[in-house]
Amino acid sequence: MKFKVFLSLLLIGFGIFFSVIFLIKYLIPIVVSQQANDEYISKADQPPPLIPRTVEIPDDIRQKFATVPEIPELIAEFVQGGSLQSVKFSPTNHNLVVSNTFDKNNEKNIKLWDINNPTTPLAEFSGDSVSFSPDGKILAISELGSIPHGVNLWNISEGKFISHLQALGFSAAFSPNGIHLAVVTKGLELWDVSNPTMPVVAFKLKGNNMEKNHTFSVDGKLMATIDSRKDIVNIWEINENQVIKRESIDVIDEEVGWIEAIKFLPDPQNPILAIADDDEDIRLYHPPNWQNYNVIPAGNIKDFVFTKDGNTIVSGGSNELEFWSVDNGNHYASIEGYSGWVKCVDVSADSRYVAGGGNDGIIRIWDISHFLPSRQSNIPNVVVPIYFLPTDLLPQTDIQEQIDKILREAQTFFADEMERHGYGRKSFKYEKNSNGTAKVYLFEGKTTDEYYRKSTNSRVINEIKHHFETDNKFFFIVVEKSNEKKPDANILASAELKRLSNENKRLSAELKRLSIRLQNIVFKEQGGEIILHSSLDRYSKDDITSKFAHAFGLNRDYRSPTYLMSDSNQSKHLSKSSAAWLNKYRFFNSIKTYFDDKTIIEKLSPSRKKARFKVEDADGIHQVRLLVTPTSENPPQSFQWKKDLTENKTEWKKKFKRKNNVLHDVLTMDGEKKAIVELDYPKFADNMVEIHVMDKLGNRKFMIVDKKGNSFASFLRRILN
Repeated sequence: MKFKVFLSLLLIGFGIFFSVIFLIKYLIPIVVSQQANDEYISKADQPPPLIPRTVEIPDDIRQKFATVPEIPELIAEFVQGGSLQSVKFSPTNHNLVVSNTFDKNNEKNIKLWDINNPTTPLAEFSGDSVSFSPDGKILAISELGSIPHGVNLWNISEGKFISHLQALGFSAAFSPNGIHLAVVTKGLELWDVSNPTMPVVAFKLKGNNMEKNHTFSVDGKLMATIDSRKDIVNIWEINENQVIKRESIDVIDEEVGWIEAIKFLPDPQNPILAIADDDEDIRLYHPPNWQNYNVIPAGNIKDFVFTKDGNTIVSGGSNELEFWSVDNGNHYASIEGYSGWVKCVDVSADSRYVAGGGNDGIIRIWDISHFLPSRQSNIPNVVVPIYFLPTDLLPQTDIQEQIDKILREAQTFFADEMERHGYGRKSFKYEKNSNGTAKVYLFEGKTTDEYYRKSTNSRVINEIKHHFETDNKFFFIVVEKSNEKKPDANILASAELKRLSNENKRLSAELKRLSIRLQNIVFKEQGGEIILHSSLDRYSKDDITSKFAHAFGLNRDYRSPTYLMSDSNQSKHLSKSSAAWLNKYRFFNSIKTYFDDKTIIEKLSPSRKKARFKVEDADGIHQVRLLVTPTSENPPQSFQWKKDLTENKTEWKKKFKRKNNVLHDVLTMDGEKKAIVELDYPKFADNMVEIHVMDKLGNRKFMIVDKKGNSFASFLRRILN
């Protein structure tokens, strides 16, 4: 008896131990990452007070600028409650939407809506899944809770029951030709519903595993299903009433994982299968060999759908809908406005509307007829010039010319330096008009100049991001400000400097605390911006080029006082390693693809005063950089603004203590996909360092690392790996 008790306790102990391991490995990184996002979101400014323009812009000046892209229009909201599981447009009428929710307190959990009447559903049903027929006339509703179990067919226009399929249906979906209804059971059943009043079984696949989340190719010749226990995607060929398994795709590499959604590209000649799993990617598998050639780094998503032209994927994730190019993987648009996970997404047959719903129980319908084309036409890999104008100010008459001059001079500097290092006259590109001048967008703010004087950068970006996609774009923004002198300017300036100093200390402490929480998580660096305040003549050429270099991913670099990022007064040049970095940088190349395989960075035990990391990237590793946060006591070796070493230390302590991460060591590689990297640890750094990696496609990733290491974390990492 005692032995049985001991054995039971032992088993319980092991169960708790491995549960903790699972929690650490799979859930904590997701939770911490989400907490970090929520932390920054919670600090975002409240919307500014809306104050209309008080001075009109003359037409001849307005015509110099480009028009800001449209934003989507919210045209309807359906409050359904619960947690939404699916939302689908009628294939023949974009005004009709059917939705399914998980709500234990609501038996009528399936609702049919009309966009023109968002307050009252047209019809309500009970069931586990719902699907429109291709002609939009019938709903197939599977219901496990009914007696007998099965699938009911309903006539939508008449609101009448048509027939019942005696199948233990977890979910059901019509084939594109409307002849077959695929029903997920413990296995898979294909019913002939060409005569919906007398459905008959055409094919039965018996099995122990449920084939869930099935989807058809646009011509109905292929069907993909998910093996519920193994999370393997099976591809079936349908020939009349015959079903033949053609391929099995093992998507999940690790022991624990799941597939969120699967869809075929709506192209009968090229039915690419897109699969989204829980590793934050959408993978595209190409026929006929069903190999994975492209990866879209979509992040954590719950559902996605192709637009009907097959050019765009719309995905639902955390608090937003996102739009991705199928051709190159570019993320070119987002729609915010949700208070939780967006778990289901659909696009109307004419691609005019997109619907999304999720944890907040609300279905939102957005008009994207003008929004999507303007986003798709955006030119990738170019700098976007923007002139931001408060409502109480007029544009400078020559501001477009000033911006064009700054961009041309910065472009020339980098072209000269890249040529000097043997890479040809490579430089960044910016949007241009037909006459070759900079295409500057006039962005009119929501309120007056006084509002934007405080927290200028964050407030400007918060408004711009609703019209421009900020993730994969680079913005050069000039903010117009009034030159009006305020009373007691010196006193106000002194108070503001003191406030900014205190705020800087608080933010530094906050960022360090956040950095500790985010150790060993790999982040992707996307896009960038440079924000200048008028008047522009106060910025020197070195100021401008340094801002561009920093936005391009080049950090402070004190290895030589002649380097652009050294902050010295000597002549400025790009280092060899910085030129190599920019040679692959996306905005210095005409690369069309944004497909991005995941970068894996793992800290190894140090050796001979070297920092050691294992780096993997299927796109090929181009360069690895070690960045450090300097201490006040020991400036970097090449920081020599003063000839006297004591004065030099004093100068460093006064100006640069913990101000910026500093580049310490660089390793440029030949595109290896896996490598053990060794980099020098500096003497002048505190405990926090960063590893920055660029792959051969110009994608930038970084990871924050604790220099001293953590023995318990290392112990767990060895177990988990």
